[in-house]
Amino acid sequence: MTTHTTSPEVAATGKMPTHRVLSYALGDVANNLSFLMTSMFLMVFMTEIAGVSAGIAGTIYGVTKIWAGISDLLAGQTVDRADTRWGRLRPWILFGSTPLAVFFVLLFSTPAGLSPTMTVAWILLFDAAYQLMYSFVNIPYGSLSAAMTQDPVDRSKLSGARSIASSVTGVILSFFVAPQFQDTTSDNVRLKFTLSCLALGVIAVVLYLICFANSREVVPRSRGQISFRSTFRMIGKNKPLLILCLGAFFLLAAMFTMNAVAMYYAIYVLGNAGWFAYLMLAQTVGTILIASLVPAITIRLGKRDGYVLSAVLAVLGYAVILFLPSGNLPIAIVAWFLLGLGTGGTNALMFSMQADTVDYGEWKTGVRAEGGSYSILSFIRKVGQGIGGWAGMAVIGAFGYVAQAPDQSADALQGIRYATGLVPAALAIVALLVMLMYPLGAELHARVVAELNERRTQSAVAGAKGVPEERVQVPTVGDGRTTLLRKVAEGHPPIVTVFGLRGSGATDIAPLIAEKLGVPYIGQRFSSAELATVDRSAFISDSGIERWMRAVSLTGSQDTDLAFASNLSANHKIAQNNTREVLSAVENGGVILGRNGALVLGRVVGAVHVRLVAPLGKRVERVMHQTGLSASQATEQIENEDRIRAEMSRALYQWDPNADEDYDLVVNTGSMTYEQVAAMVVGLYASKYPDARP
Repeated sequence: MTTHTTSPEVAATGKMPTHRVLSYALGDVANNLSFLMTSMFLMVFMTEIAGVSAGIAGTIYGVTKIWAGISDLLAGQTVDRADTRWGRLRPWILFGSTPLAVFFVLLFSTPAGLSPTMTVAWILLFDAAYQLMYSFVNIPYGSLSAAMTQDPVDRSKLSGARSIASSVTGVILSFFVAPQFQDTTSDNVRLKFTLSCLALGVIAVVLYLICFANSREVVPRSRGQISFRSTFRMIGKNKPLLILCLGAFFLLAAMFTMNAVAMYYAIYVLGNAGWFAYLMLAQTVGTILIASLVPAITIRLGKRDGYVLSAVLAVLGYAVILFLPSGNLPIAIVAWFLLGLGTGGTNALMFSMQADTVDYGEWKTGVRAEGGSYSILSFIRKVGQGIGGWAGMAVIGAFGYVAQAPDQSADALQGIRYATGLVPAALAIVALLVMLMYPLGAELHARVVAELNERRTQSAVAGAKGVPEERVQVPTVGDGRTTLLRKVAEGHPPIVTVFGLRGSGATDIAPLIAEKLGVPYIGQRFSSAELATVDRSAFISDSGIERWMRAVSLTGSQDTDLAFASNLSANHKIAQNNTREVLSAVENGGVILGRNGALVLGRVVGAVHVRLVAPLGKRVERVMHQTGLSASQATEQIENEDRIRAEMSRALYQWDPNADEDYDLVVNTGSMTYEQVAAMVVGLYASKYPDARP
C-alpha cells in the first residue's frame, strides 16, 4: 500500500516512480565506482604498482581515512547553505562529480620515475583531495532521499535500492579490477590502470548526471547547523551511544584491517588475484542474506544479542581465513560468506541501535541530535577504518612483506594470514565484549519512547495554549493519565481513540461512538473505505521485493550514516506534525480513528483508547462484501493494509499499534454488531469519566 503521511503539505500522489528510484540508486553506483576502488585496491596499487612500502602505504591510508571523517563533518556543516533553482543538495552532485572523478583518476595515475618522496606526496595529496570531494558529493547524495519524499516507505525504497546497487557494484568492480593484479610487472601496467580508472570516472560522472536529472527536492529543508556543543553535552550523558561508538570503532577496525590486505591474501595465499572477485561475491551474498533476516533476529533475540551473534559469525570467518589451506578457493568462499553474515548483521543492527540512542539522548538530556550523533558515529567509523587499514599494512610490513617482489617469504605469508585473520578476529572480539555492556534493551527503549511521546504531547499543548509545560501536567493516578488539554476547572470533553485491523469494522464503529458521545468524528488520513473504492494497483504497491529492499537498506552501502540520520529526522518531523494535528482535532473532544492517536493521546486525561480486532475469516468476509473482491484478493488487501499501517507507526513513532497493553479496551467485533460495540465503548467511557461533557 502506498503510505501517505499526515503532514498537510504531502500530496496523495501515489508511489514514487520506478525510474526515480533507479536513478537515485545509480548515484550510489557512481559513488562506489571510486569509493570501493580506493577501499579494495588502493593499498595494493600503492605497493605493487607505485612501489610504496607497506608501512608507508598503511600510514597514508590511515591519515586520509581520518581526514575523510573530518571532511564529512565539514561537508555536513556546509552543503545546506546553498540554495539554487535546483535545490540545496542536487547542485553538489552536478558540480562536484567532475572534480571528484578527476582527483580519483589522478590518484591511480602516479607517474613512473618519481622519487619515493614525490610518489608518497602525489598519492597523499590526491587521496586527500579525493576524500574531500567525495564528502561534498556523498553527504548531499545521502541526504537527498529525505528531500525527495516525506513518505517513509518511499524513502526506505530509495535506501534499499541504493544499498543493492552498492553491493552489485562491488562485485562487478572486483571481477573487472582484481585480475589486473595477477601480474603487476607487465609492460604499461600503470597506463592500463590509468585508462581503467578514466573509464570508471567517465561512467561515474554520467551516472551522477542521470541521478541529478531525475531526482527532485520536493520536501522543504529547514536551514540550520548541527550544534556540536549540545551534541557533545548529550553524548556525555548517553551511555548507550558511547558504548555503540566504541563498539563501532573496533568493529570497523577489524573489517578494514582485513580489507586492507584481502587482495594480498588472494594473490599470495590463494595464488590467484582473480579469485578475489568470488570472495567478494560470497561476502555480498552473506551480507544480503543476513540483512533479510535482521527483522526476525531483532524480534527473537533483541538488537544487542543479535549484534553479538553477528559478531561471533564474523570472528568465525576470520578464524577460517587464518587457518585456511593455501590455494583452497571453496573454503575461502565459505570464510568470506561468514564474514558477510557477520559484518552485514552488525552493520544493520548498529544503525538500528543508533536510532534508539537518539531517543535515549533526547529522553536523558532534552537534546535530540540525529545529525550530530550520526556525524559523531560516522567520524568514529572513519577513524576505525583508518586505524584498521594502517594496522593491516603494519602487520604485513613487520613480517617482511616486500613491495613488488615476485615471491614473498614464509614469514611474510604468515603476516598476511595474521592481518586478514588473527588481528581482525581479536578486534571483533573486543567489539563483541564492548557491546555486551550495551544497556538499552527493548523494555527500556519502550519506556523511553512512551515518556518521550508524553513530553512531546505536553509540549505541543503548552505551545498551543501559551502556557508553561508544567501547567498541562497533573500527578499520575491509577490510570496513568498525566496530561491536561484544558484547565481543570473547565472539565474535559470526551476523547476516544480507535485503531482497528482492516475488516474489524473500525470505520463504521468509530462514527457511531462519536454520535453517541456527541463529539466530532475524525477519520484516518486514508481510511479503509477510501482505499477499498480505488483500483488495487493504485495502493497495493508495496511488494515483497520492496519490503526486502528496505530490509537491506543499511548493509550494502559504505556510507549510510547521514542518509539514515536524514530519514530519521524527516520521520520525526512528520510525527511532530501529526501530533499537532491530532491535538488540534480533539481540542473540543472527538473520536479519532488511527493517526497514532492511542500513542499521542495515551496519557491525556479524559481519553479512552480502543483497539478493534476480529478473526481473519470474518474480516475477509466483510471486505469481500464491501469491495466485491475475491477471498484471495481481500486477504491480500487486509495483510497489506495492516502491515503498512503498523510499519508507518514504527517508522514515525517507534511504536507498535497492535500492542494490546497500550489500549484500555480491546474488542473482538467478530461476534457482536457494530451497534453493540459502540454501546460498549460509550458505556466504558461513561463509567470511567462520568463528569465528562462534550
